[in-house]
Amino acid sequence: MWKLVATRKVGRQRRYCSQIQYCLLVLLVPMVIFLLGAGALTTQAHTNSPQFLAQHTSSIPQQKSYVMGEEFKLGTLQYKINSIRTSDGNGHLFKSPRSGNTFLLVDLTIENQGNVDIEVRSKIGFKLQDLEGKKQKVSLGANLAVKEAINGTIKAGGKMTGELGYEVSKSARSFELTVIPDPLSSKTNIATVSISMP
Repeated sequence: MWKLVATRKVGRQRRYCSQIQYCLLVLLVPMVIFLLGAGALTTQAHTNSPQFLAQHTSSIPQQKSYVMGEEFKLGTLQYKINSIRTSDGNGHLFKSPRSGNTFLLVDLTIENQGNVDIEVRSKIGFKLQDLEGKKQKVSLGANLAVKEAINGTIKAGGKMTGELGYEVSKSARSFELTVIPDPLSSKTNIATVSISMP
């Protein structure tokens, strides 16, 4: 019985690091902290270098400005804002704009100069805002007032002409139409077209 008690006592003894393990631990922890700090400094110096900035600035979407009637190309699509017109919805109650507003209808042509068919949607590829930066709304009445919506597939080498419809304030005289050929890509180039009311 005495042997059994002695065995239990030996099993309960605490185990401590040896002196060699303790020395290694004391030396390694500061070294790891130093190396992590040095890595952060190197990363910061690298991201501030002219080569890094030039390389990553080129991947930021570039925005160019155009005027109505001017052709411009984004990727394989060539755009041209042909004309604009306003409409009060032809007097139909469900087509009429709200009081103080009018429908602004933008006629444009898109040409697919690539060798792949491209899907175009007026609600996601275009944004209209006034000069104060206020986004103009797409409304059901404006969509019904267009002659032909700019929606569908443009075949490779083909063209599509149609209208975009927005409900805008009658007091606003100038707008910017932003064209975003690929809204899902953060690297796509963007164009803005200045539009003045007739």
